[in-house]
Parts: sequence; C-alpha cells; structure tokens
Amino acid sequence: MLIYLLSKEPFRQRFIAIIFFGIAFFGPLLSWSNTYVGDVPWIILTSLQVVLLIPLAFLRTSRLSGILLFPSAWIGIEFVRSHFPFNGFGWGRLAFGQADAPYAEMARIAGAPLIGYVVSMLAVAIFLAVKRDFIPSGLLIAAIVIGTVAVNSTAPALPKKNFSFVAVQGGVPSLGLDFNSRATMVFENHLRTSVNYLTTQHKMPEVVLWPENSIDVDPFKDAIVRDQLQSVVDEFNIPFIVGAVLQHGSNFQNASILWRPYVGPTSIYIKRHLTPFGEYIPLRSIAEIVSPYAKNVVDFVPGDHLVIHHIGPASFAPIICFELLDDASDRAMAKQSNVFVVQTNSATFGLSPESDQQLGITRIRAIEHQRYSISVATSGISALVDPRGRVTHRTRQNSAAIINSEVGLNNSISFADKYGAFLEIFLVLFPFILISLGRLKRWRTSR
Repeated sequence: MLIYLLSKEPFRQRFIAIIFFGIAFFGPLLSWSNTYVGDVPWIILTSLQVVLLIPLAFLRTSRLSGILLFPSAWIGIEFVRSHFPFNGFGWGRLAFGQADAPYAEMARIAGAPLIGYVVSMLAVAIFLAVKRDFIPSGLLIAAIVIGTVAVNSTAPALPKKNFSFVAVQGGVPSLGLDFNSRATMVFENHLRTSVNYLTTQHKMPEVVLWPENSIDVDPFKDAIVRDQLQSVVDEFNIPFIVGAVLQHGSNFQNASILWRPYVGPTSIYIKRHLTPFGEYIPLRSIAEIVSPYAKNVVDFVPGDHLVIHHIGPASFAPIICFELLDDASDRAMAKQSNVFVVQTNSATFGLSPESDQQLGITRIRAIEHQRYSISVATSGISALVDPRGRVTHRTRQNSAAIINSEVGLNNSISFADKYGAFLEIFLVLFPFILISLGRLKRWRTSR
C-alpha cells in the first residue's frame, strides 16, 4: 500500500501518505511507551519516528528508479533511526517482526538490514504484480525464494547443549515506574526464588542468571545485601551473573556482575548504550516541561568498554535491555563470546506488548550472531532462544518463574558479524550502483 501511495502525484499527496502510514505503523507499535507516563511522551516518540520517514516522500514509485530505490531507502532510514537522535531508537525495524518468516535465517548473512531489505523487496514485488508487471515481480519473488532455500540449506548444525544454567525471574513488588522504590525487595524476591529452587535440586547448574535491576541497591555499598548474596553463592557453590544498580557519585550505573563463590565480584560490565528519556534525559529543561516524570529521573552514566563474563568454557556476553538494538555493540559482543545473556527489566511497561516485542528482537539477534540467547527479565517475559530463533522455554509476564536448561557454546563467528556492516552499506548503495552502471553503458553506447 505504501509503495502504491508513493506512486501518486504531486509531492503533497506522497507527503500526506507518509504521515498517515507512519502514524498507523508506529502508533500502535509504541503504545507501550505510554503505560505509566501518559500519552504525551508516546505522541512525541511516534511523531519523531514519523518525521524520519518523510524522505520516502521524495521517491516516485511510478518510475522504475523509484521502485529500485525503495528497499534501499527504507534500510537507509532504519540506519538513521538506529543512530539518530540521542544514539538512535531502532525499535520497529522490519526485521524484528520476522523471526517466524522462512527467510529469517538470512539474518546470519547480513543481520537485520538484509531481512528488512527482503521484506521491502516483497512489497515491491506485490506492487509490481498489482500493476501487472508480472515478469519483474516474478523475478524478485524467485530471487527471494532461491536465496531463502540456499541459506536455509546451508544452516550450520546447532551446537550440542552442554552448559547448564538457571534463569531466575523473581518478580517485582509492583509494576510501574517505582518498581524498585522499596529498597532490597526486588533483590529479596530473586534471592528467595533462587534459594527455594536450588534447595530442591540434586544436580546444580553451572551458573545462575538474574535480570537487569535484580539487585535494586548498590551491593558494594550495602553490606547486608552483599553478604546475603555471597552467602547464597558460597552455599550452593555456583557463580551468579546478576544485574545491579550502582551508585556513581550523584548518578547511577546499570551493571551486569559476575559473582563467584568465595571470591565475590570478578567482572563488571557497565551498560554502554543507555536508554534516552529512561536512563538519562536529553534536553532536560524541555523534557521536564513535557512530562513531570522527567524530574524524577536521575541520569545514569554509561560504561566505556566491553566486558565478557567467563565461566569455564562459557563466555557470556551481557546485553542489557536497550543494547539489543545496537548492531555494532552486539557484533562486538558476539566476537568475544559464545553465548548471550539478555538481562532486561520490563516492570516499567506493565503487561504491555513491549516484552513480547523485545523477545522478537532477541530471536533475530540469536540467528544473526548464531548464539544461544537467554533472556532473563524481572517480571517477564524470560526465554531461551536457540541459534535458529526458536523459543524453547518461555515464562509468563508478572510472575515468579525459573528456566532450567542447557545451552550449546558456539565459538564460530557468523558471516553477519564479520561483514554485516559492509553489507548494510552495500544494500543502501545497491540501486545507485545499478543506475550508475546503466548510465555508463548508455554513455559508452552513444560514443
């Protein structure tokens, strides 16, 4: 429908079409952002995403060049959305809703950009078919089918499951922005859930995983919390990977910590890609006028380097919530790890679709990086995803739950991790290359 509307004249019609399409696309998708803070932030966030689509209005899909440009233009805009403004907000990229599609395996070739490109090509093929241009439409569909079959038939075997874990979804006292307002209650929920479960087991897992913000006070400053955690880690003789809020002067840091028996914390990763308007407030003076909740947000301080948690043969890449959207960061994590742990907190979005949407992103990332990915949340949804993007374990929202399973450790690097950044540039420039080659051929012929 969008490509059809972009075939209309004059420019004003295409501009209006983009505005209405953007609202219809991003409005429902991002509706979770108004769960506890009202409609104004949701409207602003949706409007910003719509504005970033406006360059599409300059395409005229009534022309062959415009049709060729559409997939690349869409991917180019997704790139801009993922980096601008405030380090980007890539939520809603086409790829992230395609984990069940037959061509989802293409993510391991060129990541999310290639999946988005394929979806756009399908839209172009449908548009051409409606126009009764059946030959180009059929060629595009054939290319996608052949590519899908080729990629799926060469899918590597899943690594053998040989590393055990327990992921703890301990729950929060109450959903909302103040989910951790009662000091230590989130920590106590996760500690109690872990102890109750481990005391019933004959065979201990090799690691226990807690989500983002599962320790709601700084364990380096609260001796009681630190000692309680160390006591449990020592009692069961199992390392824990936990999420904690650390004090950093008058600010905070969002941390993933490996806590070892009889040793304590040995590796600490500080979240590097912070959530704008969630963990820090850009344009604070304006934001506080727009929403009174902005005054209650104390800015977090980002980390400045990557840290991997090593436990025996396992190298866990800690990806903290919003960092799932960062292509470059996830590639860097994959190159130094053999399993992903996605530590997230969904309490601030209640029972909205946000957690389900994030799981869809995790599934695509698991395929892209060929890593077993364990998503562990405070209040849901927690899940285990294999390198084919299949969810093998899943919890319910807003409930205490445990996932006890095993993962395979994959040390190989996917094609997407090696060359994905270059392939994304190629996908954006591809139609310009074709058009330039066509013009060069005509120029030589004319001579």
